[in-house]
Amino acid sequence: MRKVAVLAVALVALVFATSALAGSKTIRQSGQIVGDKAATVQLRVKVKNGDAVKVSGFKAKNVFTRCDGKVIRFKYTALDPIPVANNKFKIKLTGGDAVMKVQGKVRNNGKATRGSLKTNRFTGNNGATCKTPKQRFKTSS
Repeated sequence: MRKVAVLAVALVALVFATSALAGSKTIRQSGQIVGDKAATVQLRVKVKNGDAVKVSGFKAKNVFTRCDGKVIRFKYTALDPIPVANNKFKIKLTGGDAVMKVQGKVRNNGKATRGSLKTNRFTGNNGATCKTPKQRFKTSS
């Protein structure tokens, strides 16, 4: 009888440990702008019970931007976490006169993301008028 009780306690502990591990995790992803190997994208996806909850740590480096007709590479960073609903996310980030729009869809239980980013016209370095056209990105873990 004692062995059965020990076995039952061990099974209950194993079930709780397994459910705790499946509860919440953060998946780091990296990728690039589609068609532009110089531009990289990194982000993290928080997953709870198999569903994506938020995207954080969004960084896009060497993103193609036009400033007064010249091609310039910019770095964009989203400091705020982006909430995810139905595996989709969308946010407008403002800074000065610039507005960056980031949107996308989380796939494969938080292991892959597809999305796009773009900006309105804004004043860049040296007073130049800049704009980042809509560019799609793909990331995976």
